[in-house]
Amino acid sequence: MPALRFEDLLQGPDREWDGERWGADGRPILLLNDTAADRSAWWPVAARLADEHAVAVLDLPVQQPIGDQAEALAEFVANMGTRAPVVAGHGSAALVASLFAVRYVAHAVVNIEQPLDEPRRDPDATRALQEITAGPRKIKCRYLAIFAAAPGQAYEAWLRERIPDAVCAAYGTEGAFPHLSDPERFTEDLRNLTT
Repeated sequence: MPALRFEDLLQGPDREWDGERWGADGRPILLLNDTAADRSAWWPVAARLADEHAVAVLDLPVQQPIGDQAEALAEFVANMGTRAPVVAGHGSAALVASLFAVRYVAHAVVNIEQPLDEPRRDPDATRALQEITAGPRKIKCRYLAIFAAAPGQAYEAWLRERIPDAVCAAYGTEGAFPHLSDPERFTEDLRNLTT
């Protein structure tokens, strides 16, 4: 199935989002691209999901604070007419997905290779992590943290204290892209989260 451009859903003269839309039916799945990566890496996953789900592969707005990116994502979701999407983000995009779930309604979040317990030098990331893990509002949806290798022994317990429905999965793959190294497993994990 070819990608369908959705520029018509991007409102205003200062369009912040670019990406493709795959499929049109079923639970919406948003795949957020880290600013340092090429969104075409998501295409094999999007193609596998498009028969059952409305999938959007999105580049994050560049050079914006994480909180502003989460707000822009909420506006994008509203403009799409979508409610409670599954939002997956890799690397720093996982912070945007997680912050979106803190502030708005998500059906599920998939955090790929982004630990939430590591201190950051970037004050923007530190503020986002504080709101995600210790703010007054909590993530109340299913939350899957995917890593190539198992995180530290205490990480899953630490994460569940902050996000009660959190689960960690170690794919046992090489490198920092477990979702691309094992796209079949990743696709199945996403499908399981849509129910």
